[in-house]
Amino acid sequence: MRIGIITNFKECCTKEDYIIAKSFAEDGHKVDLLDFPVQFEFDNIYDLFILKNAWDLNEKTYKNYVEELDKFIIKMKNSNCKIVSSLDGNLDFNKYGKKYLAELYKKGYNVVPTIDSLEDLSLLPDVSEYILKPYVAYDGFDMRKISRQDLSNLKLYNEVLQPNLKLYNEVLQPNLKFISEVQLYFVNDEFQYALEYAPSKWPDYPTPHEFIPNQKYIDEAVRIIKLNSASCSFNRVDFLRLNNDEMVILEFADSNPNMSLPLLSKETSNKFLTNFKNAIYNYLKV
Repeated sequence: MRIGIITNFKECCTKEDYIIAKSFAEDGHKVDLLDFPVQFEFDNIYDLFILKNAWDLNEKTYKNYVEELDKFIIKMKNSNCKIVSSLDGNLDFNKYGKKYLAELYKKGYNVVPTIDSLEDLSLLPDVSEYILKPYVAYDGFDMRKISRQDLSNLKLYNEVLQPNLKLYNEVLQPNLKFISEVQLYFVNDEFQYALEYAPSKWPDYPTPHEFIPNQKYIDEAVRIIKLNSASCSFNRVDFLRLNNDEMVILEFADSNPNMSLPLLSKETSNKFLTNFKNAIYNYLKV
């Protein structure tokens, strides 16, 4: 089998893509690392694409990446190529961005309180500061804080311009106090490992340590993954660990989240790679 792993040679996260490539090559496959965006017609060249660290980590240019990824996904869906993650999930980031968080919050899921209309402001905790986040953004890009008073002014402003009080392609969340960010990693809906970043990933990316989550939070993450219902995917569910030690889901990702493989113990990494490859091999049999 010939495999194309799509990455971004300009970013440091590519190291883990070489680890994945080496593991597939040891199984006898031909593996190429491809810089995103892929600039050629790829039908009949590769049996499988693995979409990995293609992110643009520059806040000034990341929107170009989002546009290119949209084009790539359309191209993939119009081709005969297989890709992992399979890009057929119900919560696809490129279609819905963070809007799904507002929908899940209304349905009672354990996610960060989120709304996309000021009509629902009463559903949020009454705090002194809130955060506005674009639907389609990542890494904290274009995120902005807004005080309670400024939020009241925004509400009044929107009441004049937009009677339905919809935010403009943004979601609103309370600025929660938390201890750390905890990321749970899955192959399909099977838990693999977890990492804790203290105090958080953004903006300084501290070195994480492996973390053993309570089964309650694994189950909550699996509930989201099953709701997404992708055919074959590597999934990451990010939690905020709050000051009371409870955790709440910050984000779900199934497109091309970083796996943080170089940070794992050899035992954890090898076990994960075996499970990841087996899931892909089973998917390709369908």
